[in-house]
Amino acid sequence: MIIRLDLTMNLKSLFRAPDLKGLFTFLVAYFLVISGFAQSTEERNHGCVKNHNYSFAARLKNYPFNLSSGIQLVSFNENEAIDKDSLPRQNDTICYSRLNEIKTVTFSQVDKLTDILYNYGFRGNTHIMTIMDCYNPRNAIIFLDKNGKAFEYIEICFECRQTRESSPRISLGELCDQKLNMLKDLFNKAGIEYGIK
Repeated sequence: MIIRLDLTMNLKSLFRAPDLKGLFTFLVAYFLVISGFAQSTEERNHGCVKNHNYSFAARLKNYPFNLSSGIQLVSFNENEAIDKDSLPRQNDTICYSRLNEIKTVTFSQVDKLTDILYNYGFRGNTHIMTIMDCYNPRNAIIFLDKNGKAFEYIEICFECRQTRESSPRISLGELCDQKLNMLKDLFNKAGIEYGIK
């Protein structure tokens, strides 16, 4: 009889009206933990890892590398640009007289550049992208054709962490968080100072 009374009391306590304040507190805590876990996973997945191992020859088949006879890393003062937010140009021609620094990349630097662009990507699945609301490019990668004339370029704003390509055919691969830092290091090692210091 005592056991039966205990069971009855326990069953009654299970089916009593829920404690709404306690339930609300539990749900809030639960969703904070889940969103915190999801956010940390999301942030971790934005990091760069070498998730491909394309050979140098395979990487050079990508446009515009496949049509380039030379590649230059440059810096420019955005105040000298005709459009304040772009590489100095006039009628689709780059104004070399308005560039601060020009460095022609070496064979090993092309290898490093293509490795960064095509072999590095996100650590895992990503769902959220953050874009800064500014664009003040000071650097660019210029691709030269067989006549030594610039035919494509990639503008880079290291400060705002954004790029702009002259053609939709150009791909930078996955823009994982450290990719622009790796490109900045490449510019630095090539001797470019303006826009990256």
